[in-house]
Amino acid sequence: MSSLRIARTLAPLILLAGCALLGPSSIDDSGPGVMRTGAPSPAAAQAAAAPGSTKAQVTAALGRANTIHFDSGWEVWVYRWPGADRSTRGATEVVVLFDPQGTVKKARLRRGES
Repeated sequence: MSSLRIARTLAPLILLAGCALLGPSSIDDSGPGVMRTGAPSPAAAQAAAAPGSTKAQVTAALGRANTIHFDSGWEVWVYRWPGADRSTRGATEVVVLFDPQGTVKKARLRRGES
């Protein structure tokens, strides 16, 4: 695998990690990707976004996500479960990486800080 291809694959995840380091901010409950009462658990959401799943399948299972599009065609979708303090740092997240063909390559679960 070429260095450029590896960089393109890892760039979305690195960008998301950088955003998390900016500090806690309040989660907008009406925003896309914010999971509400009755939504699947984070573990169930991660399972619904298993590698090989399509965008249509993930949307049907979890609803609309907070989406980051990249010029390369890759996309990152984020689903959040607000923590007790309603901050982004306290939120539990499922981050889904889609390739340019619209197929899940990776889904990661990040538990919120208490």
